[in-house]
Amino acid sequence: MSHIQINIKSFEDLIRCVHLSSHLELFGWPKIGNVHRTRNFKNTKYEHFLAGIVAIQPNFRSLIDRVIENVKNIEDDLSFIRLGLFFKNAAEDMMNWQSGGNVILGHILILAPLASAAAVSIKLGFTSIKEFKRIVEKVINDATLEDTINLYEAIRICNPGGLGNITKYDVYNNQSIKQLKEDNIRLKEIFQFSMHYDLISQEYVSGFEIIINEGLPYFFETFNKTKDLNISIVNTYLKLLSVHPDTLIIRKADKKSAMYISNLALKILKYNGILTKKGLKLALKYDKKIQKENGRLNPGTTADLIAGIIFCALIFGLKI
Repeated sequence: MSHIQINIKSFEDLIRCVHLSSHLELFGWPKIGNVHRTRNFKNTKYEHFLAGIVAIQPNFRSLIDRVIENVKNIEDDLSFIRLGLFFKNAAEDMMNWQSGGNVILGHILILAPLASAAAVSIKLGFTSIKEFKRIVEKVINDATLEDTINLYEAIRICNPGGLGNITKYDVYNNQSIKQLKEDNIRLKEIFQFSMHYDLISQEYVSGFEIIINEGLPYFFETFNKTKDLNISIVNTYLKLLSVHPDTLIIRKADKKSAMYISNLALKILKYNGILTKKGLKLALKYDKKIQKENGRLNPGTTADLIAGIIFCALIFGLKI
């Protein structure tokens, strides 16, 4: 993996990668337990995801434009990117353009620092995956208290299910914003508080370790072997799910349920995932079973990670 290079040259291509990554994640079939081409939840449907994805693309354009206009040197303070402002504006547009509730807040959170880092890389001429990961970490490290406050606003706008309550800095506690200001809690710090029960938070703290160091190599290996995009997406989803119990399921149900779904993914992978007839048959069987829970056992966080993996694959040269 160390040899791969950022393969896109223009910011227009970067926008295309952002847009396509969300669509391709949704396209993956059958990602067990998710909304996908053949499965809807009672109140959240495939078309709600499509609308949400399209709705946030102008927000990505604004985010990338801020990078283009302001970054001059890799040592610059990158807080001008204003990740939190992007979270808030994208959340508003996502919710305003469809009636299925919070459909892609995870995409918003995952893709923002990745797209920002890709824009910095293109502008300054960095191409290696090592440099890209370093820039991702800097984008996150330079985010400010203002970004944290806007993150809270974005979460309140989306009102995601299964968020739970915490004693300090609880999103739904009216005193939290005051506490955040008093303690000057920057974005990475707030994710450190939630990393033990949320994989997206864990990614922010680790510099996107799962996406860049685990998922992306597995995705490329699978695609190079199969030359099939859907198999690569679904098998990578199953691989992550088998290793990392989905934290959305843990919060909405419990850890035992999350482990159960991870074990189902592992059983499918024993037959090479959906690459084989037996694996595909098992995936369809388990998907039908999980869907009866109407989203309670939806590995939604794993799906969000897949969007990030696809984005990285695209900027590093994936040709569909």
